[in-house]
Amino acid sequence: MENTKWSLSLYPAGEENENYIACYLNREAEIEGPESIEIDYALEILGSDGSVLKKRSGAKNAFEKESFWGWPEFVERTRVLQLKKDLFLPQNTLTVRCRMRRCGNRRQECVQMCAKSVINFEKMSFVWDIEKFSCLKLDQRIPFEMKSSSKKVLMTLNLFLCQGQHSNDIIFIDINCFIKNYKYFFFRVFLIDDGGDINECGQREFWNNKPDQNKVFNLGFTKRELLGKKSLYLKEDTLSLHCECVFPTGISFEGIVSTEIELTLSQIENVDMRSVPKFNMSGKQSDDASSLKEDFKHLYTEGTLSDITLCTETESFNAHSAVLCARSPVFKAMFSDDMKEQTKGSVDIVDLDADTVRRMLLYMYTDILEDLQWESTLRLYEAADKYEILTLRKKCSHFLEDHLSPTNACDVLVLADRHHDNDFKAVVQTYIIEGGKFVFCSEKWKMFMKNNSELAAEIMHKIWGY
Repeated sequence: MENTKWSLSLYPAGEENENYIACYLNREAEIEGPESIEIDYALEILGSDGSVLKKRSGAKNAFEKESFWGWPEFVERTRVLQLKKDLFLPQNTLTVRCRMRRCGNRRQECVQMCAKSVINFEKMSFVWDIEKFSCLKLDQRIPFEMKSSSKKVLMTLNLFLCQGQHSNDIIFIDINCFIKNYKYFFFRVFLIDDGGDINECGQREFWNNKPDQNKVFNLGFTKRELLGKKSLYLKEDTLSLHCECVFPTGISFEGIVSTEIELTLSQIENVDMRSVPKFNMSGKQSDDASSLKEDFKHLYTEGTLSDITLCTETESFNAHSAVLCARSPVFKAMFSDDMKEQTKGSVDIVDLDADTVRRMLLYMYTDILEDLQWESTLRLYEAADKYEILTLRKKCSHFLEDHLSPTNACDVLVLADRHHDNDFKAVVQTYIIEGGKFVFCSEKWKMFMKNNSELAAEIMHKIWGY
């Protein structure tokens, strides 16, 4: 606009106030633009479906060269990181949209841009065994040192008891971090039970602007509570904690990934900014794509001109052979000239339940996956592999990867191996190896070794480098 240049500044770890995400619209120091330009703008946080979760607007703000407008307290970080993480951070990604226009009655091109910043992080984890836990006294400190591969001490921790109400001894961890180049870090603690499974005690974010200042973490339970569950958590009177520290290490990529000129229209002062077309995560305009998806969804749900029926044991689904052929090589072969007479307008699918077929068809028509849960995703992965819908299989595997745990990793490894999904299998193997004691000391792993000796041997070979 008027030969001006702009940028968006996002501070996910806060700027003036560490409790809030900050966001600003900046005008750069271009040469040719006017000294001042009036802009209407809106800054919005979007959910995974494109809905607006948080919005702030500015009307007729005068931007001079090298000036900015925005909010140092755009949205509370606790709300984003903890209370509504799944809503605000789908796949650990925060999406912010800036919409802006030149004030006044002028003809302007509507340009959509999508930019991406990727923040790297480093995660360090360790197991901390506190022996003779029942003998631990008030203010007695049990130390631990977290060291780098070069044996440099990165962090010291001290576990101690502090007397609370009703003579209950509350368990705390005192943390001192010596890594000065990180602005902040996350600290998470898990209890390891007798079966090797981990149970999260909580997590907390610590700011590292004063590296020499100790931080205190409350484990959220008392010594008495643990002693009451001694058979579960205090095997041989040893309290085992799995601790994780996550450090953001900087931005590995940032920049515009796509630009599109949508249309030219007459802008007047009372134009509703909501009329500006939305863009999705890929930077592509989404109005037409959304309309196409809706049209195909109606085609599927209403069954208009359907020519094939997929029959499960409990329910039948009308579908269109052309769509099925386009999305699945298996269906394409099934509906070829040599097989037409055998199908007779219907296909029996007795090995899949109705919910899985419904989800598979919805994806084949619209690319939409609705309300994925662990069990439904496992079944959908099997269906996608059977009908060679590779994009669906990949999305299911990504969901399963994001929800791996020491209690389910062995089952998922068997799934990936059975379907010859080598990329997925390698991810699960890496997770198991990195999980170390939490996986290898569990009852799940013992059963896995007994029933899947070759897969277990593969893991051992990777650990020892054979």
